[in-house]
Amino acid sequence: MQSRIVVTKKPNEVVLENVDLEVGDNEVLVKTYMSSICGTDKNYSLGKMPREVLIEQAASNNEAHHAYPLKMGHEAAGEIVEVGKNVTDFKVGDKVMSFGWYNTMADYFVAPVVHNGYGVVKVPEGMSMESASLGEPTACAIYAGMQSGVELGDVVVVVGVGFAGQIIAQVVKKMGAAKVICVDIIDGKLELAKKMGADIVLNASKDDVEGVVMKETNNLGADVVIEVAGNDKAIQLCSDVLKHGGIMGLYSWVLEPTSLYINRWHNDGFDIRTLALMHRIKIDRIWWIEKTLQNVANGMIHIDPLISHVFSLDNAPEAFRVSCEDPNACKVMLKS
Repeated sequence: MQSRIVVTKKPNEVVLENVDLEVGDNEVLVKTYMSSICGTDKNYSLGKMPREVLIEQAASNNEAHHAYPLKMGHEAAGEIVEVGKNVTDFKVGDKVMSFGWYNTMADYFVAPVVHNGYGVVKVPEGMSMESASLGEPTACAIYAGMQSGVELGDVVVVVGVGFAGQIIAQVVKKMGAAKVICVDIIDGKLELAKKMGADIVLNASKDDVEGVVMKETNNLGADVVIEVAGNDKAIQLCSDVLKHGGIMGLYSWVLEPTSLYINRWHNDGFDIRTLALMHRIKIDRIWWIEKTLQNVANGMIHIDPLISHVFSLDNAPEAFRVSCEDPNACKVMLKS
């Protein structure tokens, strides 16, 4: 069958094209409910790729990491409309989420059933399809919060409160943080963080972040800092406000070379953790997907309020423009 799909022809050129889809024996065909634009999609649409991607070609057309043109999308949910002959655990009518790059910015997409944490995963009972369409980035952010080492009574600083930062702030608060301090340079995102439960919000371009953190911690520094902004200034700020022996969580995918003062990483014995679920050991990834998303289905973590824009698939170029250029955009969605 044919489906429309979003394609980045070259940097700064996003278009819709028609493609032919075939369902393999171990795959399913999904009618897309919604797909979303993530930081990776924005980087690729702007021509920003990891250094190693520029010299390596992907083994498959279902991978993001290959030369332009790029068929876009890996965050989505929808309903199965066809199953391959070897598929037994999924059926037509099942609601599923994508965990992998399956060109999901489309009317329909083909994906394998979940294996080693990649493929489609069933939507938990009680989870909205809007939230399910953000299942992959939501699971990643909840995992980051749960693995950040936060303990009861901690002061936690989250630097960068886009979609992932908003979720991480919710998670660490639920895990017992006494104070959650959210830092950004966009007032609209800080206002949203406050509505979602942050105790203190600070604009790094206006406020004395280090001074406030020290005041709130009796000059000791934060117990845990989590970097979610994706730049060297954010990482440096995290380094500057962390206490001796504190935990630094690194969430963002930073693509540019950075220059940092990391003397304290050694002298103050920082515990530095990378918090990327989709790059965790494959054998236990699926367990974490189920564990994290059950918290959304149970109503403990709220996702729907973080959707800032919804565009039709027809308007994908405008959706990408808003996602890349509007600093107040939290999550931009495409609906077929």
